[in-house]
Amino acid sequence: MKIRREVLIGAVIVIAIGLLYVGLNYLKGVYVFQKPTEYFAVYDRINGLQPTNPVMVNGYKIGQVKDIEMLSDSGNNLLVTLTINEEIDIPKDSKALLKPGDLFGSMQINIEMGSSNELALSGDTLVPERSGDLFSEVNEQLRPIKIKTKSLLGSIDSVLQVIEAILNTESQENLVQSFRGINQSISNLERATFRIDTLVRDERVRIGNIFKNIEQVSTVLKDNGEDFANVIQNFSMISDTLAKADVAGTIMKANKALTEVDKVVQKINSGEGSLGMLINNPGLYNRLDSAAKNLYYLVEDIRVNPNRYIHFSVFGRKNKSVELTKKELEQLKEYVKSSENE
Repeated sequence: MKIRREVLIGAVIVIAIGLLYVGLNYLKGVYVFQKPTEYFAVYDRINGLQPTNPVMVNGYKIGQVKDIEMLSDSGNNLLVTLTINEEIDIPKDSKALLKPGDLFGSMQINIEMGSSNELALSGDTLVPERSGDLFSEVNEQLRPIKIKTKSLLGSIDSVLQVIEAILNTESQENLVQSFRGINQSISNLERATFRIDTLVRDERVRIGNIFKNIEQVSTVLKDNGEDFANVIQNFSMISDTLAKADVAGTIMKANKALTEVDKVVQKINSGEGSLGMLINNPGLYNRLDSAAKNLYYLVEDIRVNPNRYIHFSVFGRKNKSVELTKKELEQLKEYVKSSENE
């Protein structure tokens, strides 16, 4: 059976219209072949919210605004119908936050998940919440930048004041003098460099001789290294001997001996002991000296005239006393008199 052209054209037109309808709804976010979940939210002001504006969760689009209707019997509040195309569990105490979507004033609804164990069903009304307008959001975002900008402007003002203080007439003159001084210092450095170069050029022979002498000294040290090692070893042995010797003990013993001698001298000076009494008693010294003289004279007289003091007889004769001469009596008297005067 042959299909007529009119029927075929009509079928094509119907199919095209259906595809166009499905496509338009798909672009709007409405799935024709899938029954969406709808929620409601009531706001007193929507700040330019339009149908087809997105519904977001954590920055991910899960649906869109289907319809906005004014409720005249409840103070002209606005009933917003939300279509959720994704299969997502939304707690019953979740909030529908109305907030700016971009800097161009487009609004969106952000679902903030609640903590209730009971899930919201299709047709339930979510808790409405509205953030500030676009300018408030932008101002809140720009607040840290504003604070930093204010601080930066204050710093710039301080810098400008410092620059202004530097660029006054006196400071400019000081800068000019400083640059002149720097230029003069560079000139002096150039002259000093030239003089050093001239000195090195003129004295290069002497400098060469100095390095030659240094080389000779190093050669001598190298050739006589063993002798220097022996000298160092001898010094080491001497130092070891000194280290082993009990120098400190010897000094302590000498100090102790000197202390004892000092004590003896102090006793002698204070008249303690026989020696101290002899030194500090002139009368005793004089009497001892006189006794020594008398003893000397007595011994001398015994040596000269032994018969006066020793009497013996071989034949048993009676001893006769010896009489002194007149001269000897005078000498004895003078001696006794001189002893008494002393």
